[in-house]
Amino acid sequence: MKLFTTLLTVALLAAGLSTQAQTKPAARRTPPPRPVVKNAGVRDGVMMVDGKVMLTENGHTNQLAEPRTLTNGTKIAADGTVTKADGSTVTLVNGDYMSLSGRLTTAAMKAEQDSLMQAAKMDPKGKMKMKKKGKN
Repeated sequence: MKLFTTLLTVALLAAGLSTQAQTKPAARRTPPPRPVVKNAGVRDGVMMVDGKVMLTENGHTNQLAEPRTLTNGTKIAADGTVTKADGSTVTLVNGDYMSLSGRLTTAAMKAEQDSLMQAAKMDPKGKMKMKKKGKN
């Protein structure tokens, strides 16, 4: 009888331990969502695209609807006419870009800069220069 009581006690203890509720691990804190920056690579400024003057401010691009005066006194009209602070005028063509501070970069200037960069990468034989790997 003593053996039966001992086995019964052990069985009840084992059953009691196995039926205890398990606590859930603490929930992981998720970091707050990061703000999404659209057009991160787009610079603020005015650009002529397909005959339309497009104004980009704070990453948002819209067509220029009314004349805009920049910080240096330059005025840009919706048709692409730029009147500089000194009174001279320039008309934007496709690919021309003007920063909001009034610095003009023409499509021809960009093409020239690209060709200079390509020429700097070439050796005298017209082949691309390769960086030498080695110990410094």
